[in-house]
Amino acid sequence: MRLISLEISNFRVIRNVRLTFPDSVIGIIGPNGAGKSSIIEAVSWALYGNQAARTGKDEIKSSFARADDNCEVRLEFSVNEERYRVARRLVGRTERAEVELYRGEASESVGVNETKAYVGQLLGLDWRGFLSSFLARQAELNALSDLQPSKRRDHIAGMLGIERLDKAIQRVKEDSRLYKDKGQFLERQIAQKDQVLNRLEQLREALSDFEEPLAELKREQEKAESQHKAAKDELASVQKKRDEWLRLQARIQVQRTTLEALVQQQKALSDEQEKLTQHERDLENLGRQLSELTPAREEFEKQKEAKSKIAMKEELTERQKSTEAQVAQEKTDLEALERKLGEIDAALSKYPENIEERFRNEQQRLESARDEYSRLRAELESGRKQAAKLQEQLKSVDKLGPDSVCERCRRPFGEDFQQIRNHLAAEVAQLLRDLSKAEQGMLQQKKAGEKLRDLVDQLEREKNLRYQSTLDRQSTVREMDSLRRRLEANQNILEQIGDQLTGYKELYYDPVRFREAAEKFERMEKMKERHDQLTGSLARLPIVRESIAEVGRKLEETRKNEARLTEEATGLGYNEDTFRELSVAFEQSRKILDSASNEYLTRSKEKELTEKELEGKLEQLKSFEEAELELEESRSAHYYGEKLGRLFGDFRQELIASIRPSLADISSGLMAEMSGGKYNLVELDEKYNLRVMDSGVYYGVDRFSGGEKDLANLCLRLAISLALTESAGLTRSFVILDEVFGSQDNQRKELILQAMAQLKNRFPQILLVTHVDDVKDGVEEIVEVVPTGSGWSEVRVNGVNV
Repeated sequence: MRLISLEISNFRVIRNVRLTFPDSVIGIIGPNGAGKSSIIEAVSWALYGNQAARTGKDEIKSSFARADDNCEVRLEFSVNEERYRVARRLVGRTERAEVELYRGEASESVGVNETKAYVGQLLGLDWRGFLSSFLARQAELNALSDLQPSKRRDHIAGMLGIERLDKAIQRVKEDSRLYKDKGQFLERQIAQKDQVLNRLEQLREALSDFEEPLAELKREQEKAESQHKAAKDELASVQKKRDEWLRLQARIQVQRTTLEALVQQQKALSDEQEKLTQHERDLENLGRQLSELTPAREEFEKQKEAKSKIAMKEELTERQKSTEAQVAQEKTDLEALERKLGEIDAALSKYPENIEERFRNEQQRLESARDEYSRLRAELESGRKQAAKLQEQLKSVDKLGPDSVCERCRRPFGEDFQQIRNHLAAEVAQLLRDLSKAEQGMLQQKKAGEKLRDLVDQLEREKNLRYQSTLDRQSTVREMDSLRRRLEANQNILEQIGDQLTGYKELYYDPVRFREAAEKFERMEKMKERHDQLTGSLARLPIVRESIAEVGRKLEETRKNEARLTEEATGLGYNEDTFRELSVAFEQSRKILDSASNEYLTRSKEKELTEKELEGKLEQLKSFEEAELELEESRSAHYYGEKLGRLFGDFRQELIASIRPSLADISSGLMAEMSGGKYNLVELDEKYNLRVMDSGVYYGVDRFSGGEKDLANLCLRLAISLALTESAGLTRSFVILDEVFGSQDNQRKELILQAMAQLKNRFPQILLVTHVDDVKDGVEEIVEVVPTGSGWSEVRVNGVNV
């Protein structure tokens, strides 16, 4: 695998950077905390996501980025000469994760899970294996020689991915334990087999005891059914006569009811006939009195018309007075509204017409000032945190002196102490000066914003007052227009009333004469109404006479029908006492039949339940036989699982032992190249102690100088990376060396840098991450990470910002 290019936006302390990776030794240089590791971490994050980051998701996006900005890393790389491109981002405020991977120009995967699986399959490594293969840290080099033998062996095994074999061994042991537990459970189940066999025998005996009692109960049920049927047939015969008798009794009752109604109807018709005869005499007397009706009506209408005109005149006079008062009030109100309109126009003249536009412009200026103030405050807060961190680091350095330890490689500063201390002090001083300027700028911005806010508040008040005055003027004009229309309408009404009153000047009306005419007309109308009623009622007299004759004929016919039906009912020979006796006998036979049927059904149900229990026990016996077979299988699986676990354990020991010679061979070649041929052979003993041959004899690395010890550990660490990449099918890959110059003197540093050039046939791309400035002359490409003092770092390639 080879790196081609890397683009970073708002990741950790890196704002915007684009890097290319040629086949060369590349130095990534900068002070501690500047963000060198952020560049390396961006590579692993682009490939594997949040799980490959040092912190949680909420700390990946840059603190200086705006909420709507994206955090994004784009990595282009090649595997076996095939080019790939992956883009991973955290989107917007919610920091939603998005990722796509392309092979050439073709999309291969979209989404977190799909891309994770694709990268794992492509590289043959998960994120831990990736870091172990391509990234070598100083702390790992120290562990290779400083750990106890057992821990050192486990540490190397973990780096080589042997923990996956450990997981397989653990899974085999867990499966074996499950089979053991299952066998014990089956043994407890099978222990109940004898109880089931005893119960089967009991159930078979119980079934044989059911046969004779059930047959006897069946015979008793059939006998009760026969007796019940006979009682039912006899009752049905009498029931038929009873139904006919009841039907005749109902018809007889109908005839009697009809007879009573006809007698009453005959009496009512006779009374009505006598009443109508009296009406004939009354009608003759009324006819003579009604001759005065027409003169009385004419006199009443005349008096009524005179009264109506007098009332109309009085009403018009009252309306005239009311309308005149309303017209006077409307004129007064109109004058008041004209005065109010003048006052409103005077108030409007105080405010310019463009006050709305001025308010919007000043408000936009206020919003811009607020945004600028917020930005300055955020930058100031970030700078204060960075200054506090640097001051704390400087105090620690001053306190411990040359024995101060580098935060990255954990090595003493030694002779570099004064240079590093001066560099930190200069950074703190520059940062404090920048903070002072930022505070002054923020204070000036705050004062300008307060003035703008007062102006905006004043303009808003004036704008609201002008708007309210405009509304008041429009309302007043509408009210004046409405009032003028009402005034004009009322004046027209007064003219119409005057014209109408002119026609009512000469009128005469006598209330006494009107009352006498009205009373006489009312008496005559009542007589006319009574005359009409009597005339209408006399129209029924012929009908009443015919009805009396018809009712007489119906009375005779109804009496004959009653006598005939009574004779038919007597001829049926039905007796109510006999019917009740037969009903009692039928009910008793039904109860006897129900009792016999219930007894037979109960015993049959008991037999059915016994048969079902027998079937269940037979099925349970069958399951015991299956459990015995399954028990044998579980015992066998447990036995072979235990045996397989032991074989895996032996294989693990053999595998670790076989890896040692391979790692020793690779380490020896690297040691020869990087030491200029001084040391040619390296070995790992059974405890994975690192030993270097000197003058024909193998010695432990503790015998050599600190630089030579680090060199030997570095060769072993690079051997592990080569073994991992070759096992994953990745040849001629890159390697990242993180702070490996911690304890090297200048001569050894130069030697290692010269040796790096000899490793290019193994590692075409070598990335050296260090805070040591004097390695610049020994690398082919220089990537400098420089803090700006504003919470983010600049990146320069060979002195040029990128």
